Amino acid sequence: MATIEELAAKVAELEQQMAAITAPPTEYYTSAYSGEEIDAAVKKVSEGLAGGVASFNGRTGAVLPQSGDYNATQIPVSGEPEAETVAAALSNKAPAGYGFGDAIQEIATTSAEESYETYCAKVDAVLDEMPDKTAKLVRAYPPAVYGKAGTTVSLLYKSDANYVVLSNIGSADTGLCGWRMIKLKKSSSAPSAWQPFEWEHPPMQIGVEYRTTERYNSKPVYKKAINTGALSAGTSKSVAHGVQNIGLRLSALYGLNNGGDNLVSNPGITGILVDGSNITITTAAGFSTSNSWVVIAYTKTTD
Repeated sequence: MATIEELAAKVAELEQQMAAITAPPTEYYTSAYSGEEIDAAVKKVSEGLAGGVASFNGRTGAVLPQSGDYNATQIPVSGEPEAETVAAALSNKAPAGYGFGDAIQEIATTSAEESYETYCAKVDAVLDEMPDKTAKLVRAYPPAVYGKAGTTVSLLYKSDANYVVLSNIGSADTGLCGWRMIKLKKSSSAPSAWQPFEWEHPPMQIGVEYRTTERYNSKPVYKKAINTGALSAGTSKSVAHGVQNIGLRLSALYGLNNGGDNLVSNPGITGILVDGSNITITTAAGFSTSNSWVVIAYTKTTD
């Protein structure tokens, strides 16, 4: 059993511990509001949560949110002084989340007599409304495809006022798919200008000359299909190709007869020569065909 002295020491220790626990704080937080103000605010929030606002957009009582309660200008934008930027962004959003945001605009040739220069001016009018470094989908019908192309989609890209590309990316008529128009400055002192219409995949109609996107020694490559007609065995036949200002004759790309045989590298053809005016085909003995076509590729002295 503890002695009186041991009990007294224990009591003294407990008194020291109680004194440490109940020591008053040295710093206090002072509220900016009075107790009455805090009580009033808590009551107002509690009543609002329970009963809703008195009225909103013509509705009274326990008003709940509905579609159309707010518009884009009432949505704040972080870092932007004007919330109207949200409205602009929403108005330019892609329909249903696809496309470039706008209905596809049409830039069309209106007649077979319309010039390429007139059509370029129509494209310029669309470009005037486009910011730099932007692109948009368009339905473009330049003079080269007037009256021939069905539904077609092209991409119009504007780097700035000095560099523009209009490139066809798809057509319902696959034979008319793949062409481009470019506007650029050829030198620092020259104004920006539209370059001639060019084909990436020319449809190769008989007798039509096509300037292509291909280059040879920095010069445009042209292609043309010429009907060379019937070929008799063991003879040479010359047919005018009708090309003006022909430069380097790159090759006879291919030739066909009625059977669909390629005349180039055909053992029945001993030579296909292209000069400044004609295509000359020489046949071997025993080879003949009732009709033939030859496609040639070349540059021009005027480029």
